[in-house]
Amino acid sequence: MFISDELAQDYLARAVLLTFPWVGIAMGTWGFFWEVLLLLAVFMVGRLRGVFKSALFLVGGYSLALVVLGADALNYLSYVPLAGLLGVYGWQKDWPARVIFFWGAVLAGVLGTIPILAFVAQGIDANTMNTMIDATVQQYHASGLLEMMQQQGVDESQIRDLLHQLIQIYALVIPGIAAIISIIAFGFVFYIMRRWFKRSEWVPFTHWRLPWYAVWGAVLGIAGYLLGDYFSWPVIYGLGINLMVVYGPITLVLGVSAYLYLLKSPKIPRLLKWTLIIVNFIYFMFSIVSITMFGLFDLVMNFRRLPEES
Repeated sequence: MFISDELAQDYLARAVLLTFPWVGIAMGTWGFFWEVLLLLAVFMVGRLRGVFKSALFLVGGYSLALVVLGADALNYLSYVPLAGLLGVYGWQKDWPARVIFFWGAVLAGVLGTIPILAFVAQGIDANTMNTMIDATVQQYHASGLLEMMQQQGVDESQIRDLLHQLIQIYALVIPGIAAIISIIAFGFVFYIMRRWFKRSEWVPFTHWRLPWYAVWGAVLGIAGYLLGDYFSWPVIYGLGINLMVVYGPITLVLGVSAYLYLLKSPKIPRLLKWTLIIVNFIYFMFSIVSITMFGLFDLVMNFRRLPEES
């Protein structure tokens, strides 16, 4: 007796949801790859059997991890696959692709930061920071980089001060980095699933958009950064910084999409197009910042004049 490909996919996806949470933790390899696999399984079961069945098996997999490995499993579990349930629900309600991605990305970003909030709240203690700085300075010395810096007038104390500042900045933006990684995982799976199941008409890269109200996240980030810095509110300041860290790559992608759309326009002379491209490569960093801002303002201005349903 043979089973259909759809039924085989359903059984395989259910098995992944039930077993992979505790298997990933037991093997000590839980990370981005496991999140992607679980998100694929969530979308697969949700597409074939509905969001309730998908949620039931995913929660069952998390519960099984707690039974097998105990309460310590909570320290290693990632909750990003839960964002896939929102994506499935959006499919069932026929939400536009940009709306599904935006709210799914928001949920994935929030869920991705949960496991590290305790670490961020605790911060990096002085002993750990000194150990990290000493190890880095030793690497610079072994590679000869320290001597090169000293020849240029940079002494070891300045290097240590710089490393101290960089570590503090890194500790501050860890939630934003975790959110970006989670959003990438969700976006990658969402892209694959839309191609796999051929949901609605395909949207080319030059037509990628987010809902106009997505700009409020960037506004809140800028406001939080300015207010937190002015009134010395560390929580608001950190929230603002991390929102801007998250919105940076997102608006860069949107900016590239809008920029390529305009470059493809027949109304722009070919000579001007090549001139812009050459200038972009010469002033690369300035171009990155400009395109990022272009993508941010495109959320509201809609420079491409695309219809809302596109």
